[in-house]
Amino acid sequence: MKRLVKDLMTEKFVRIGEKDLICVALETLAEDPETMVACVVDEADRLKGLITPKGLLKAVGVREYGTIRYPFFEGPEVLHLLTSKYVQEIMSAPISVKADDEIAKVIDIMLDEGFYEVPVVDEEGRVLGEVHFFGIILSASETLDRE
Repeated sequence: MKRLVKDLMTEKFVRIGEKDLICVALETLAEDPETMVACVVDEADRLKGLITPKGLLKAVGVREYGTIRYPFFEGPEVLHLLTSKYVQEIMSAPISVKADDEIAKVIDIMLDEGFYEVPVVDEEGRVLGEVHFFGIILSASETLDRE
C-alpha cells in the first residue's frame, strides 16, 4: 500500500519571516529545540526557503566565534555570513512536497538532504504543515511484520 504525505503530515511547523532578523530566527528555533527545519515564508505564507540548526550554527560560528572550518567555508561565504542581517540572506533553497505526493519522495529528500522534517505546501506554495521522520517510522512500525 502506497502511503501519501497527507496521511502522515502534521499541521505543526515553525514559521520564520524572510525579512526577520537572524537573531529572531535564533530565538524562534530556541523556543522549540526539537525543530530541525524552520520554514521561511513571505507575507502570504509561501515557502521561500529553509533555516536549519546547522545553517544557523554556521552563521553563529563565524560571526560570534570566528569559526571557519574547511571544507565548509570559502572566502566569499565567510564574508556573506559576517555581513548578513536578515533570514533571507542565510536561508537555503526551499525543499518541499505536496500533500498528494508519496511518502517515498519524502524519504528520498530526507536521505539526500539530511533533513528530519520536510515542509508540505499547497499548489500556491503556502506551507500546510510538515512530515517528520518519526511519523514515517511509527507508521512503518504499525505495518511491519512482528514475527
